[in-house]
Amino acid sequence: MTTMQKIAVLLLTVFGFSMALAPAFVSAQTGAAADASVNVTTTGASAGVGVQMSAKAMADAKTRADKELDRRVQALTSLNARVQAMQKVTDTFKTSLATNIDTQISAFQALKTKIDGETDGTTIKADVQSITDSYRVYALVLPQIRIAAAADREVTISFMMQTLGNKLAARIQAASNAGGDVKALTDTLNDFATQISTASTKAQAAVEVSAPLAPDNGDKDTMAKNKAALAEARTDLNASHTALVAGRKDIDTIVKALVKVEAAVRASATASSTTTVGQ
Repeated sequence: MTTMQKIAVLLLTVFGFSMALAPAFVSAQTGAAADASVNVTTTGASAGVGVQMSAKAMADAKTRADKELDRRVQALTSLNARVQAMQKVTDTFKTSLATNIDTQISAFQALKTKIDGETDGTTIKADVQSITDSYRVYALVLPQIRIAAAADREVTISFMMQTLGNKLAARIQAASNAGGDVKALTDTLNDFATQISTASTKAQAAVEVSAPLAPDNGDKDTMAKNKAALAEARTDLNASHTALVAGRKDIDTIVKALVKVEAAVRASATASSTTTVGQ
């Protein structure tokens, strides 16, 4: 597979991945409402009175809670593998994310053990509600990790495209040395460099603004700040995506124009050689 083909595959991957981020941000903005909830059926309960639950209702509530907790643990475990595979983020950042994930997993596992051992309806109801109220995984941690993964991919593509840009720059210089008209090529190459720098900078900014965030645990002020930060990170990722698209167009323009310039240089060299021999 050629370098251009590899870049094309990675571009399709990151662009598809960026589009897939939308549901994650919808979830982040809606908070617990977007998270799958676990309902507890109660009987004979009134204000200030403990929740009365039949043995079957209690067992069903525990089963539903266990499924929701297991689903979250599986999602976090999968994302942790993605975190460790990131190439363009620092080890410190990966360690921080991994620590947050491990903390969330441990909390879910402890909550599952607590719920499974409960015999009081009121306590079970509170514990089940805490799955969405206190452990805000889908409101923050998952979008946070997805942002980092998307940014990591975009930075990786930026590096690959920069490598290709360096090779094209060398060919442009060679064509110039041979007398070719490379002004337009040079202008496009300069724009390409700007786009790649922007893509990398914006992707890294998305990580920086989202990495320090912590689950709000029901605090409205923290929730609002998290939402704003995630929105800002999304804007940065979109800007990075746009710059990569522009950079890819610059590459296409350079390749097509460079072929013509190099052909003109060869033709000129051939004509000059023929004239020399004829003399």
